[in-house]
Amino acid sequence: NFILVKDTLSALQHLCANHRRKFNIPVLGITGSNGKTIVKEWLYQLMQEDKNVVRSPKSYNSQVGVPLSVWLMSEENNFAIFEAGISLPGEMEKLEPIISPTIGIITNIGQAHDENFLNSKQKIREKLKLFIHAGTLIYNRDILELNDEIVANSVMKKLNLFTWSRKAKANLLIGKVLKEGNETDLQGIYNNEFIRIKIPFIDEASIENAIHCWAVMLL
Repeated sequence: NFILVKDTLSALQHLCANHRRKFNIPVLGITGSNGKTIVKEWLYQLMQEDKNVVRSPKSYNSQVGVPLSVWLMSEENNFAIFEAGISLPGEMEKLEPIISPTIGIITNIGQAHDENFLNSKQKIREKLKLFIHAGTLIYNRDILELNDEIVANSVMKKLNLFTWSRKAKANLLIGKVLKEGNETDLQGIYNNEFIRIKIPFIDEASIENAIHCWAVMLL
């Protein structure tokens, strides 16, 4: 069978947004300049023993990749993890109804695709559009420009904000970060209790990605 449409990309996106609406399971949406795919894959590894997780293949986070990822949702899944990337203003508004995340993570804000936005504030606002209907948003409040935009955004303030920080008051307060050989011992406070994890990485990017995953698992 062939379906004739005026715009194949728009048709694909609407088809998969309709497919998404058939499922009432937790859906985690991830965006940010770096770390989307790593965080998604690590979370899949952490959750797969307890949940039947569907996730974006590889780095399928584009205008075509997102609908193809969401199309993989099936009745056997009870958790979903999808990543979304944008390079131009207006793109996230098309991806939001396709993923329709119930939980969100914004990993960080870097310089990728800066040339297509007026400034970093505009880029942050565009990325935050993924979470306009989410219930919870997880982020690092030490990224001051990101934190300021979230605090100033009337829609974001209505969400349950789950924050982590190395410097300020947060749901997950990171204390000591001890690097020993090829491992890092991360120590923190959560719900007024001391907690710790050990990860087999020492680079700062992996530490940041691991803390995002830690926050999700605690949530």
